[in-house]
Amino acid sequence: EYSKRNGIYVLVIGESENRTRMSAYGYSLDTTPWLRKMKADNKMLLFQNAYSCHVQTVPVLAYALTAKNQYNKIPLGDQASVLDMAEAAGYDTVWLSNQVKIGNWGTPISVMAGEANQQIWLNSHVGDTQDTNYYDGELLKYLDELKLSDKMLIIIHLMGSHLSYQSRYPSDFGKFFINNKSGQYDNSVLYTDYFLQKLVAHFNKMPNFRGLVYFSDHGEGINYGKDHDPGAFIFDMTYIPFFIYLSDGYIKENPRKYQILKSEVNYYFTNDLIYNTMLGIMGIKDKRNYEPQNDLTSGSYDNNIERFTTLFGR
Repeated sequence: EYSKRNGIYVLVIGESENRTRMSAYGYSLDTTPWLRKMKADNKMLLFQNAYSCHVQTVPVLAYALTAKNQYNKIPLGDQASVLDMAEAAGYDTVWLSNQVKIGNWGTPISVMAGEANQQIWLNSHVGDTQDTNYYDGELLKYLDELKLSDKMLIIIHLMGSHLSYQSRYPSDFGKFFINNKSGQYDNSVLYTDYFLQKLVAHFNKMPNFRGLVYFSDHGEGINYGKDHDPGAFIFDMTYIPFFIYLSDGYIKENPRKYQILKSEVNYYFTNDLIYNTMLGIMGIKDKRNYEPQNDLTSGSYDNNIERFTTLFGR
């Protein structure tokens, strides 16, 4: 089942961003000036209690982008992805990435991304590396090359704040303590904020733009000198940003969903529920696997903190 309404929806996957290092979430340094200001905009819904379902990219996205999550018994590999569902509902799909396409860390996601109608991979490196050819801002240039239609799902995968942090931003974003890892991390967060500002501005010019969802795959243990190793787990590795930005047109067409989402910004959420929530926002229902308790737009979302887990239930 799906909405007959057209619309362009954007799903942005951040990388290694810990919300405790973002001024929009109360961090003392102004690392996210755009998002901090956007909190005052009724169209911006900034969720305060989002966590990752694991602390590595591949396991997170294997759950976040499919019907599989920590709270159901669906076998992994036996369920639809958000791309499958969008295409079945008549959406054109795009995967635009600055991550490595072929390697142990990236290839499982590349298989899923291969379902997209249009694919652009900026990162030409191969193997288990996080080297990049370009900063994330280069992705903005490719938006003008997309074949646009009135009904689209565009997924954008960033390098964000992945090690090595000093490689993630141009020199003019070196605002915070460029000679230590902590400052370099903050600079990468600042650059992602700039990227998201430009991205929202780009899509806001399109009359058919309906909404943009942003979440990080996992956090980073930067506050304790750690990155995101499940073998050295601390909860900081799961503290992620998550926001939903909706257009005026979407809010006018979906007033009840908007009010439900607006009332839930302090609810608990793990990012393996992105699939349910993204389909809910787009008006697509996975009849075989629909879980209203895991869909923020349903009005029946289960916010009981006792049910939530991370590291795949561990």
